[in-house]
Formats: sequence, structure tokens, C-alpha cells
Amino acid sequence: MLAVAAAALTHLCVAFLPLVDVWAAHRPGSDVGAVRIAAWAVLATTVVTAWVVFAGWSRRARSNLVAFGIRTTSKLPLMDVAVGSVGRAPALRRRMNTLTWLWWLSLLLALAAVGLGVLAGLDNLREIDDVRERVAAGGTVDRALVSHLFGRQLLLRLPGAALGIAAAAFALVLIARVTSAQYGRVARIRGAAASRATLQALRAGDEDWTVVLPLSVGGTIRE
Repeated sequence: MLAVAAAALTHLCVAFLPLVDVWAAHRPGSDVGAVRIAAWAVLATTVVTAWVVFAGWSRRARSNLVAFGIRTTSKLPLMDVAVGSVGRAPALRRRMNTLTWLWWLSLLLALAAVGLGVLAGLDNLREIDDVRERVAAGGTVDRALVSHLFGRQLLLRLPGAALGIAAAAFALVLIARVTSAQYGRVARIRGAAASRATLQALRAGDEDWTVVLPLSVGGTIRE
């Protein structure tokens, strides 16, 4: 779960990278290229790690359902894991169904917003490169132009980052509820096994299963 949260927060931080260029534009000679490269490298690492961890959790959760003897089919990935883990209670199944749909919807919207933001940002790519080169060389640039270019980049990136935070939040809730439900199943299975083992031990140790009733009732009941 930490990997998912880290990826979403890193994406949000990277969305604010244009502010670093604005800061550099006010200080001719500043080169923040290394900062941008490092930020994108960290983002790529956290996103890949989050997907690997999430895929591993999903695979384990699905294998647990098989171990529980639950067979579910769903065209939507993770829907079978989410709904199958909570048992047959209609209310719980509806909640998990809704939660899974919300996660998928927010994730797809986040990806779409990121893609559209990248495509829209290509319009000013040459101007942005010129400004960065001039600043790195120690030249001065029009501050109004800098505010316009990098302010637009910031506005284009924020929707995708915000939707990414929402998708991560839904994913964390989904992971927590599925994991809790599956741990509950394991606990019930272990409890039932322990009860059967205890019962067998008692039967083997003493065949006299007399239950003594209170004096007001009187008598005994044998199995």
C-alpha cells in the first residue's frame, strides 16, 4: 500500500515541477535540468514499483479465493477478487462492486487526463526549450512569458495528478477491505478447525458427556 501512495504523491510533486523553471527564470544562469531528470526518474521508479506490488497483491488475493473454494467470473479485472472476498452478503457485495468501479473510473480518467495534458503541452515545447536554454546561458527572459508558459504546463498537469490521488485512495481502500475480508475468512477457518480438534480431543478423553443442570431444574442430560 505504501508503494501506491508513494507513486501518487510523487506524481503530484512532479506536476509542480514547472514552478522550478519559474524560480530558475528569475535567476539567470541557473540550470535545473538535473532536478527535472531526477524527479521524472523517481516518478518512473515509484509508478513501476506500485504496479508490480499491486499486481502481486492481486495475484495472491485471487489465489486465496481459489484456496477458499470460491469460483467467480467477471469481465472487469479485480471485480471477482473484491466481490468474492466479502462473502455472500448483498450489501457488502454492492459496496465492493461500487468501490471497484470507482477505482477503475478514477484510474482511467487519470490516465486520460495525463495523456491529454502531455499532448496539449507539446504546443509550447519549443518556446519552453528556448526559455530554458536562455536562462541556463545566463540571459534574461520575459517574466510574463515565463509565467504564461510554465503556468500553463502546471494547469495541464494538475488534473491528472489530482485524479491519480483519487485513484490511489480508492485502491488503498480496496486493498484494505479485501485483505481484511480474507483475513477474516482465514480466522473463521482456523477457529472452526480448532473447535473440531478440541471436540475430538474431549470425546477421546472422556466419553461421559453429562451436563449437570441447576438444582432448580433437576436431573441430568446425557448426550
